[in-house]
Amino acid sequence: MKCVVRYFVPLLAAAMCLSAGDAIATPPANSSIALISKVVLDVSRQEVGKDWQMADRGETLASGDKIKTGIKSIAVIKFKDNSLVRVREKTVLTVTGEMKGTAFSKTVTMEKGVVGFNIKKQQLQEEFRFKSPTSVASIRGTGGQFITHEAADTLTIIEGNVRLTNNISSDFVDVEAGFTGISNADGSIYKRPSTQAERTAAEDAIKVGKKDSRLEFELRDSQGNQKQLRIDFDE
Repeated sequence: MKCVVRYFVPLLAAAMCLSAGDAIATPPANSSIALISKVVLDVSRQEVGKDWQMADRGETLASGDKIKTGIKSIAVIKFKDNSLVRVREKTVLTVTGEMKGTAFSKTVTMEKGVVGFNIKKQQLQEEFRFKSPTSVASIRGTGGQFITHEAADTLTIIEGNVRLTNNISSDFVDVEAGFTGISNADGSIYKRPSTQAERTAAEDAIKVGKKDSRLEFELRDSQGNQKQLRIDFDE
């Protein structure tokens, strides 16, 4: 038996498509702002006030939750507005979200590591930001790669335009497609044409396949019978 549920319908509603007495999927918390749509190898999740646990595909993320990836590991995070963040290996980040009226603003705060991103066009008064101790990248709708190191942050844009601000000096540059912005821990910031290696790495970082927009679960009822639950959500 299969059931298709569109765009972040709570998992409990999806489970109701199964007959009474069948397996039940755990519903997400009301404060969920995103879900984990893909897990490859060593991916951990830390809920606010709790210890680190292994992450599973389909788990929801609330504001303040953290994600951590190990060596050769990847996680894909899908936000409620369909924006995708592809978390590369050896990365630690926190997701937060805030509603102001009907505007939903999202922030990914990176402690270290690399992310690729496909951010949907933000509505009026909405914002999507990447933050690190060194920089803030304010995104209205674009794709690229953001890398955080102690010495500097590197932002490469494949499409669109992003304002990159240095937290130390408050200086900023607008980084457009085909360019890379460098924000240094000493307060300096600049942009230059992206190298071929940077463009290739950014293009690879934002690649997300069709299966990343689909969640599939093997559920078992009280009699031990298996049922498949599939949740599709639109790009």
